[in-house]
Amino acid sequence: MPAFSEFIKHVGRGEKGRRPLTQQEARKALDMYLDGKAELLQLAVLLMLQRVRCETGEEAAGYIQSLRSRIDDGWQDLAVDLDWPCFAGKRRQPPWLLLAAKLLAQNGIRVLLHGHASVDALKYQIESACPDLGIRQAETPEQAKAILAHDDICYIPLSAYCEPLVDLLALRNQVGLRTPLNTVARSLNPTNAPYAIHGIFHQGYEQLHAEAASLIGDRNMVAFKGEGGESERSPRTACRIAGIADGQLFNEEWPTFLEGASGKHGEISGEYLRQVWEGNIDNNYGIHAVISTMAIVLKMIKACPDQQSALEQAQLWWDHRHQ
Repeated sequence: MPAFSEFIKHVGRGEKGRRPLTQQEARKALDMYLDGKAELLQLAVLLMLQRVRCETGEEAAGYIQSLRSRIDDGWQDLAVDLDWPCFAGKRRQPPWLLLAAKLLAQNGIRVLLHGHASVDALKYQIESACPDLGIRQAETPEQAKAILAHDDICYIPLSAYCEPLVDLLALRNQVGLRTPLNTVARSLNPTNAPYAIHGIFHQGYEQLHAEAASLIGDRNMVAFKGEGGESERSPRTACRIAGIADGQLFNEEWPTFLEGASGKHGEISGEYLRQVWEGNIDNNYGIHAVISTMAIVLKMIKACPDQQSALEQAQLWWDHRHQ
């Protein structure tokens, strides 16, 4: 077994000598740390070296495999349709993605939301809005199974399914930078759902997510630069998607859906979202965000054959959400 320092050397040598880790090496490195065979300092150094030059798809894939192997098999018995990670939080807009997820669940698509409220304390976290929308939280597979059987939607915190990653994500607070594990957290898909939607903050990372998903054998997922880094489409701009469809990499662009709208919003709360859902408040931007986000999912899961029909179906579901 190689010493952990060998992984650091591979990544941190001089310009001509350094190289990325292979998928197998990345998995072994994180396994060593999780098994108590490497120190946190060693792992932090490795992650920061990768962060400086941007982690590769192989490195992300290896880390994903390592962490997925630590997730209790009970989570995979939930028969979830759509995996929806929420790890960024919102600052400029409420988390409209929750209305999209709620509406999909209302129409029989079983959705699992998951995230980590402490990943960025300066932003409004998605789980904070869930109670106002009747989206219940589970801490165990048994609780989640009961909730999903009744509601078709559930939220679980990272601590419930991958406790080791909680402390590793806290490295961001200590070093001031995200690490490759912030990418990995979105890709864990604890229930092994057949479809997944990832939001990224920096343009270009959608390709990394798609490549990593391909390397670990995921069959269907989409990744795109979402509003505030969340898995929520901004209708104000064109949306470039990278993903996997039936195991094949693809790229796609959705045109601007709402011209000339402002990206800023006043109240960011679950109560505000509830008022919009109930029809007491009309928010043009928010409704377009819900419809355009939901349309991406409808096309991915093959409920609709193309972008236009997906947008029309999403609009119809929104208009009839109270019937």
